[in-house]
Amino acid sequence: MAQKMARYFIMAALFFLIAGCLEGIMFPTKIYFKWFYSTFIHIPPEYLKPFFTDFVKRIHTHITLMGWVSSAIMGILYYLVPQIRGEERYRVWACYANFWCHIAGIVLFCAGFHLTGSFGLATGFAHGTAEFKKAAVPFKPIVIAGGLLIITSAFLFSYNILRTLCRKIKPV
Repeated sequence: MAQKMARYFIMAALFFLIAGCLEGIMFPTKIYFKWFYSTFIHIPPEYLKPFFTDFVKRIHTHITLMGWVSSAIMGILYYLVPQIRGEERYRVWACYANFWCHIAGIVLFCAGFHLTGSFGLATGFAHGTAEFKKAAVPFKPIVIAGGLLIITSAFLFSYNILRTLCRKIKPV
């Protein structure tokens, strides 16, 4: 199970690395490719700068840190901890739940930020105004659901790792 989960998490980490790099390159190129981004993201060109300033930074940060870095660390630890202890004590259901909660949480979290920015700025009001917040209300549950899934994933991961690390060693 340890090698399988390590492989899953490391493959996910590589996907999020690419996604994070793509998000990262969007910020400095927002002026040069304004026509592409306004068509692709469905935001009027006059709202691209606030969208990138407020939302692309958040999306990039979460994809990179939670997606790339956390997934890679989870994969490495899923593999190494049984090597350290000499045995594996992971619960299969918790491993799979950890993986899918982690992936779904990051996707929902980032999609929620994207939708909040897209629909909120399309109203024509600045980020943080009452009108903007009113337009963004339908997308808050998506961000909250993503955050809850990420927290659930963290608890499941900690449970599995601690289950292996804290197991009493049987005397030989």
